[in-house]
Amino acid sequence: VVVAIVSCLLVLAGFASSFSPSSPPSSLLRSARRRFSSIALSSASSDPCPLPSSADLDWGSLGFSLVPTKSHVKLTHKGDGWSDPDLVSEPYVTLHIGATALHYGQACFEGLKAFAREDGSVWMFRPTANCDRMHLSASRTVMPPLPQDTFVSALRACVLDNMAYVPPYSSNGALYLRPLLFGSGPRIGLQPSGEYTFLVMATPVGDYYKDGLSPIPCRVVSGYDRAAPEGVGGVKVAGNYVADLKPNIEGKDAGYPIGLYLDAKTKSLVEEFSTSNFVGV
Repeated sequence: VVVAIVSCLLVLAGFASSFSPSSPPSSLLRSARRRFSSIALSSASSDPCPLPSSADLDWGSLGFSLVPTKSHVKLTHKGDGWSDPDLVSEPYVTLHIGATALHYGQACFEGLKAFAREDGSVWMFRPTANCDRMHLSASRTVMPPLPQDTFVSALRACVLDNMAYVPPYSSNGALYLRPLLFGSGPRIGLQPSGEYTFLVMATPVGDYYKDGLSPIPCRVVSGYDRAAPEGVGGVKVAGNYVADLKPNIEGKDAGYPIGLYLDAKTKSLVEEFSTSNFVGV
């Protein structure tokens, strides 16, 4: 087993997409990387918005785990466009037993954060770039993409309704947002769904690793591949992550919180970490 001690800058803004070296980024991804824009949040209605950080939580002890919040946002698509967003308080989804997400993995997701600033305002970090990447994932898995304004509006609605769970500026935490798109209609043969569901869930988080940006032990993964040339490694589909569950557990059991994957074809190129991109400084 090859072991590496990694002391480089890890970009840990949630789970990173798995990119195969043989699948170069499209113009959409290149455009997304150029636009590191943030979006400020404010209530556009007369309804009172909860104060940021007003939930009864120990903000200093947040890790990267699921903390219950007030609501999630749901939209559906049944062939005639996306519905208006609904705020749902119950953290459950009712699915047909034949849903394509369950049988064929027709699902993709994103991960981004909303941060409290020192002046008390709350901002989402580059949601339009996440929308662009979800468009790529939706195209590869034959699902209808969300227009950018619909995508951002759904995120905004989720943050505003869960404003009480945005960690305070002094905590270095954030409200993690998980947009999820999946086939919710039933099919028994291999074909795209006739119905799709888009959800946005939110949960307050701290650093992904408990020591933040301090160096952590890592080992190069052997015996497993994360993505293959011409496969779906260049998009953020749910199935990319289940492939890492077993090697990730084996690595942690051996004392390594994170694994580094090499390319599947030659085993000579650095690809990515289990849960984040690799950045060498």
